[in-house]
Amino acid sequence: MAAEAGGPSFLARFLLVLLGIAFFGAAWVWARKDTDPRAARLVERVSGKPQQGAASP
Repeated sequence: MAAEAGGPSFLARFLLVLLGIAFFGAAWVWARKDTDPRAARLVERVSGKPQQGAASP
């Protein structure tokens, strides 16, 4: 009985954890876009705009 009123379900918590991991992963790649050519290409591919950084010739 107490477990039913204990907050969000397992699936909701799992989705929140995945969203958090995705957010921090995107922030990490964004922070490295100026020094890492692979990160710059990934940001360029996702955003659709050329970035000023390591991937620019």
